This record gives sequence, structure tokens and C-alpha cells, in this order.
Amino acid sequence: MTAAVRRALEAACSGRVITAEHPGYDRVRQLFNGMHDRRPRAICFPGDATEVGAAIRAARDSGLPTAIRGGGHNIAGSGSVEDGVVIDLRLLNRVRVDPATRRALAGGGATWADFDLATTTWGLASTGGTFDDTGVGGLTLGGGIGHLMGRYGLACDNVESYRLVTAEGELRTVDHASDPELDWALRGAGHNFGVVTDFEFRLHPVERVYGGYVAYSGEDPAAAVRLFRDLMQEAPDGLTCTLLLERLGPLQGPAAVMSVCYSGDDPAYRETLDKALRRLEPIEWNIEDRGYFSMQLCLGRLPFGLRHYWSARCVDALPDELVEAIAERFRAARITDPYNDTILLEPINGAVRTADPTRSAVPFRSAGFNVTGMAIWDPALPSADAEQTAWAKSVAAAAEPYGRFGDGYINYAGDSATAGPERAVRTFGAEAYGRLVALKQRLDPENFFRSNYNVAPRGAEQPEAKG
Repeated sequence: MTAAVRRALEAACSGRVITAEHPGYDRVRQLFNGMHDRRPRAICFPGDATEVGAAIRAARDSGLPTAIRGGGHNIAGSGSVEDGVVIDLRLLNRVRVDPATRRALAGGGATWADFDLATTTWGLASTGGTFDDTGVGGLTLGGGIGHLMGRYGLACDNVESYRLVTAEGELRTVDHASDPELDWALRGAGHNFGVVTDFEFRLHPVERVYGGYVAYSGEDPAAAVRLFRDLMQEAPDGLTCTLLLERLGPLQGPAAVMSVCYSGDDPAYRETLDKALRRLEPIEWNIEDRGYFSMQLCLGRLPFGLRHYWSARCVDALPDELVEAIAERFRAARITDPYNDTILLEPINGAVRTADPTRSAVPFRSAGFNVTGMAIWDPALPSADAEQTAWAKSVAAAAEPYGRFGDGYINYAGDSATAGPERAVRTFGAEAYGRLVALKQRLDPENFFRSNYNVAPRGAEQPEAKG
């Protein structure tokens, strides 16, 4: 890094720029996905929107590739870049709640743990990630699946406005009235157009839910998938469940673990739900009346640095043929420590499907389910990369014939850094993709923001994957 670039970044974030010589460099640069062991030339930590703008201008003028890091959870490693600049938002982790108006202002570096702790203090919540250490910004800009989505829609459906810093380093407030096209694009393809320093969220009264998780033996995974499918097809909007085919317990045995979140208030339905969940014999039952903050902790956390490859497809339905294919892929998985190959099934239900599709770029609203192969293994085993990646892709390949949504939920795209325009067109659809390209041409014609599921402006090359 030249002295001029270092001085420019230091001027933007005084005393908050680190390079490889710093003792905390390796800890700070680590991402959730250990497959992306990237070594940026510099990492800077802006403390407010003005400093974000100055950091963007410095990075842009340097000509170095630049990545924006929120929570660092992106599976494709888009929160860092090899031999470039990382603008790390972790100091922008404030969450301010106005209980009278039921609004929350969340900084671009906040995690859902930060958000939930602030909002549940007032008995309020909004749809957030199912793992609470995920970043608010990254998850929301890609749509935002969560436990409350059946009742309140995706995370992005609950955003009232954004404070955005453009590729020119200019700060603007964006909502449907001020810039309807950008407001549309930020909901589902938002990583392409700037750095959101603040999200204004609409909150809902959610003090307690009936939920947790129930586990079944994994010896007959197809039976668990059918139970999940049938339950969600009959479910009210207040119920959102997810199913993980994974390992469980001290013996790491194969299991089907279903998270359950019922945010309604009908005691009779709770009884109906219990009966439905007991159509199979549970091996573990952890469903009870609990606070929403507790619900957000039910699936636990994975440590940063494990190796991951995820491949997802949204499908219209889960017919028996696909159920059997999913079961077969699970039986082919490696689920003995240090491997934890998991198949994740999520419903696209309730308010996600009934929301106005013209108000967001989210491409998968009319799907029925999201099917994800999640290969997870020890960071000390890079020799397993090819086999693990192939297994995750095989899950997506099994689901592919039953969907029409391309990569669907782009937050789960395991190799988004190499996603070319053909994939993006398939994901968003030709008309929506054309609108996104036109907007990119207006806001970021040089494709400065390209460490993401990229929509390139006309004439720009797609980014190369590094690290």
C-alpha cells in the first residue's frame, strides 16, 4: 500500500486503519466462512456516515478493489477482498428504538443480536435472521428470511427508509417517495448500490412466541420432510418452521431438527400444532412459551472460520419425488465430526408471498420452499473442499428441476463473486435485471461495489474471485 493511500484512509478514519503488521489483523480480517482466507492491504473502521463517505472516496481514488463488511457472515466471503481495502462497519452497530412510533434505527454494522436485544426490551420485534450473529445489513439487503416472515414478511419488507452512501461518497436518504426505483432495488439486490449506514425498521408487538425446536430421528429423513411440508402447507401466517437434516447430540447421530415459531395467540391452534408435530415420535422436545429473544437463540451459533459451501434453490413445492431425492442426498452426506453436512428447508409463506411483488426486487416470493445444501467442515481440512462443494451442489441440482428462480435467495449463493450476468438474469428475471442494470449505471457506473452478487453496469466486466 502506498503512503498516499494510507494517508487518505487515515484522514477518513483517524487512528482506525490497520494493515498486516497490526497484532489484531488476523483476528479482525476473519470471516464466517473459512474458505475465504483473504488478506486485504488495509481495513478501516468508519464511525459514522460521514467517515464512510470519506473512506469510499479514498478507496475509490486508490484504484484498489474494495469490499464492505457488515457482520462478516456472507457465505461467499463478500465482506473481504484480497489485496484491497475493506471498509468495516462494525463500529456502526448502534440500534435506537422509539417504542411510541414502533420504529428502530439500526446501524449498518449491527447484528441481529444487537437489534433483538434493543427491540425486545420494549416487547417489539421485526423479522430478522435465524442466527442472531448475522449482520442486519447484509441479510436485509438480500431479502431477509427469518422466524417472523410468515406474519410480517421478509426483513426488507419492514424497512421504512435507508441512509445510503453512494459510490461518490454522497449521503442520501432513500424511501419509496424520494427514489422509488432505488427503494425497490435495495429490497433484494441492495448490496450493489451503496453502503447503507442506517436502516429504519417498522416494529411489531411480539413479546412472546410459542416455539423452539423439536428433533426426530434421521433414520427416515423423508418422513420428517413430509411432516414439515404438510405442516407448512396448512399453517396460518403466524407459524414459520424450518427443517434441518443434520447431526445431533453427543453421538452426532443423524437427525431432523425442526425450528418452530408460532407468533399467534390462538390456544386451540397450539394444541393442533402439538398434535401435528407428534405425528412422528420426537427424540427431543424443546418447544414452549418463550420470549422472542430466546427464540432467536434456539438454533445456536457456529464459530467463525469453519469451511462452508452452500448451494440453494427455491422450488414451487416439495412433491414426493423431490422429498425422496432430498432424503437420498442427506444419506450421502458426511455428518461425523468434523463434518456437518446439513440440508436446510425453509418455507416461503404467508406475508412473504402476499406482499406487493412490485415493491421489491426479491425474486422468490412466489416460491413454496427454499432448499439449501450446507456443507460445513473443519478449517484444517482444505483437502476436503472439492468433495464437500460437490455434495452441496448436488442438493441444489436435485431441487433445480422443481424451481424457476435461478439462485433464488442470493444470501445463500456460495460463489456469488463469480456469478456472471446469465445467472443474475435467471435469478431476477430479464425485466427486473434490466432495471437493476439501469440503476447500477446511474449510481455506480464504474462498478465500485462489486464484491457481492453483482449486477454490473453496461460494459463493465464481472469481478474475479480471489482468496
